[in-house]
Parts: sequence; C-alpha cells; structure tokens
Amino acid sequence: MSLLAVEDIHTYYGEAHILQGVSLTAGEGEVVTLIGRNGAGKTTTLRSIMGIARPRRGHVRLRGDDITALGTHAIAHRGIAWVPEERRVLSNLTVLENLRLGMLGGSGTNGATKLLDEVFGYFPRLRERIDQRGRFLSGGEQQMLAIARGLVSRPSVMLVDEPTEGLAPLLVQNLTEILATINRRGTTILLVEQTLEVALRLSHRLYVMDQGQIQFEGTPDQLRRDPTIQQRFLEI
Repeated sequence: MSLLAVEDIHTYYGEAHILQGVSLTAGEGEVVTLIGRNGAGKTTTLRSIMGIARPRRGHVRLRGDDITALGTHAIAHRGIAWVPEERRVLSNLTVLENLRLGMLGGSGTNGATKLLDEVFGYFPRLRERIDQRGRFLSGGEQQMLAIARGLVSRPSVMLVDEPTEGLAPLLVQNLTEILATINRRGTTILLVEQTLEVALRLSHRLYVMDQGQIQFEGTPDQLRRDPTIQQRFLEI
C-alpha cells in the first residue's frame, strides 16, 4: 500500500477542467516529483491533496484512508504538510513565532524544544535569525522558514511547491541537499519542481504533467533516456 495515493482526480476552477484524471502514488521514504511546464496542473494537484481545491471526482488516500472530503486542517492533522510556492511566512511574526504556529497545525507540540533543535540543525541560519520578523528575512531565508514550519508539524508527507524558484544557484544547491537529508531521515516528499536538474537529482520517481494529465511516470534514469518526453513536455 502506498503512503499517499491520488486516484483519478478531476479538479475544476469554476467550469475550467484543470486536472483530468490524475493518478499518482508516493511510498514511504520516497521523493516523488511532479514536473512540467507552467500551467500543467502541478500546483493544483498539491492543492487537491490538501483539500484547498476539492476534486469533483476521484479519491485521495493516506495510508489507505480516504481523505478526499476532509478539510485542510484535518488533512494537516493526519500528517500532510504543505509548503506553498508563495511561502506565506507571516511577516509580523518572528522566526520562532512562525515555527510555533506551524506546530499547532500538526499532531501536537510535545517535545517542542527538541523539535526546534532538530529544525535548526537543518537550517542554522534560522537559529541566528530566531527573533527576526518575517518581513526582514531574505527570499532564501523565507523559503527555509517555510520548509521548517512544515517540518515542525511532524508530517509523514511534505508537499513542497517550487522550493528553488528565484533562489541563487548556491542556495538552490544548499536547499536541495537539505531536502535530501530530510527525506533520508524518514519524511516522504511530494515535490513540484520546475528545474529538471534538481528534480533528477532529488527524486526516486517522477511524473511529467501536461494540460492536467500525467504524460510520463518513471525513474530519473528512465526520463534521462527519453528525449521525446523531455522535448514535448519540458522546458529544455
């Protein structure tokens, strides 16, 4: 049984049929990446899993349980964390206050000090900025905080949307290594990523999306060996 399973979901914005029968899985300890051009439906897939954009048809299952009809807060409490592309760091709250808020959305705050220490181990820069308000953080620091805020909810699955967008190459490399470490320590990651190189480096499996449908599923090596898929559906 997959940890997370999306089964033939159809999601609409108004009358626009955005996701047209999307199915995918993410197993325990995997990094699974959705990749494709802008507007392919990648973010809508994450929003559908979180109950923000409710599928009209199909099912989302976590450990076999149907969570399709649950509210976003209930889905988060079940163990899915969402790191949105917009980061949504609360600008008037400090780094520490943002992290404490993230704990409220998860499965409890027991061991909060140990959990914060663990997160600061991934992101030592945030420890240095612990009393800084969100609006004074750089773009890279805000992205670190957004991921850290997801981690403190103790998720079994993290949905991470475009974490490297707009970041300098050195920060991209650093963030890629941090996500790989988070995964190695047991967290399943469903990633939306625009940069093919990052996706190939991080992923166990990839799904290529186009026009609201899955066009390819396979390993990084299989995608590297398929120039037709790359040319048709990816920006290369």
